[in-house]
Amino acid sequence: LGNALEDNFNAHPSEFVDGCFLTDRIVPEMIAAAKGGTLYFQDEGSQMIAASITIPKGGRFLDVCAAPGGKTGLVSRRNQANLHLTVAGDIHWQRVVTLRDNCIKQRVENLNVTHYDATQPLPFAAESFDAVLVDAPCSGTGTIRHNPELRYFLEPSDIGELSAKQLTILINASKMVKRAGRLIYSTCSLETEENEGVCEKFLSQNVDFQLVRPAVEDRFITDRGFARTFPHRDNMDGFFIAEFRSLK
Repeated sequence: LGNALEDNFNAHPSEFVDGCFLTDRIVPEMIAAAKGGTLYFQDEGSQMIAASITIPKGGRFLDVCAAPGGKTGLVSRRNQANLHLTVAGDIHWQRVVTLRDNCIKQRVENLNVTHYDATQPLPFAAESFDAVLVDAPCSGTGTIRHNPELRYFLEPSDIGELSAKQLTILINASKMVKRAGRLIYSTCSLETEENEGVCEKFLSQNVDFQLVRPAVEDRFITDRGFARTFPHRDNMDGFFIAEFRSLK
């Protein structure tokens, strides 16, 4: 597929994410391939989040806020040889349907798609997953180059409300992580309140977790031990990644 993308669609491989190809244009043949499940459209920064997650042999992976399913699919496909089970869910039923359909197109194996509200206790046994991803609902300011209309809908008060929800979801998700397992928190927001602020509040309330370095290139690591991408610097959407190890 990689050769076909380079030869037929003038795509080139990402410098930072294996299996990711970049192109300046989308042609009908690519859309047809996506509908058939041969390829999946996803920002390079978003793929970097999924690519940073490693599942141990026989492991279980939970994607808490999973729709539309791009990260679920990429984590599952990259770790297919090791994964025993992938569980993915979301709050709105139509998003759950979209998640399920996208995972089927991506040929995700050993998948369980569920419907829940992650601001409430999650419907799983405690400490039952080796890796848990919280790609939290956020302001989306990191995607504003592709979604300029966002600036007209966001209010200053939204950031505080979102950060409170994000912390609640992160705390609920943390209860699902096995001892020595990993908890990954990500957003497509540029706002400190939704990112570093949430993570530092989480650590202050959860002594059983330790911040660890995300598995990304050094250029994306911040001086506080998180990872960030910036549209103006990296030519990809603005994402934030934090990774924690359970000490329970």
